[in-house]
Amino acid sequence: MTSREAPSSSREAAAQRSAAFHCGAFDVPVVSAAELVAMRSADEGERPVVVDVRSAAERLVARIPESLSRDEFEASGDEYDARDVVVACTVGRRSGAYAAALAKRRGGRVLNSTGICAYSHHPDAYGPGPHALVDAAGAPATRIHVYARPWDFASERFEAVKFGPLGAFMAAWRR
Repeated sequence: MTSREAPSSSREAAAQRSAAFHCGAFDVPVVSAAELVAMRSADEGERPVVVDVRSAAERLVARIPESLSRDEFEASGDEYDARDVVVACTVGRRSGAYAAALAKRRGGRVLNSTGICAYSHHPDAYGPGPHALVDAAGAPATRIHVYARPWDFASERFEAVKFGPLGAFMAAWRR
């Protein structure tokens, strides 16, 4: 991670440790939640495109506003060639794998994020505002999909949603 914010809770510290471990498996620059919020606050032409590689079921619960699914991003052709790409998932593992592969075949800057669990601890992630996580209807999210119990590091402000054991296996198997 390029910056270290002091965690405000043990869950946030766990989210940061998990992200450091998972993101560290890839040779891709990593952005923290605070850095991603700052990048998304730039002028429209300079904002990165956020690619969420989680499953559709996970993204329906909560996602970063204006983020694209992996399929939407890949179908966009060269529309985003001039923009930085920040890839996101739950804790940085799936996004790191995709970011590493994307960086090899694409020009421009590709970054991995510390994940939606770490993002949920940012002060602007909850409630109204341009950086608040949103649900399927585009309303401020009150729940967050944490994939499964081992990755349940989301902020206490959100209700954690998890796959059951079979659902977690099936979601991992489909990737």
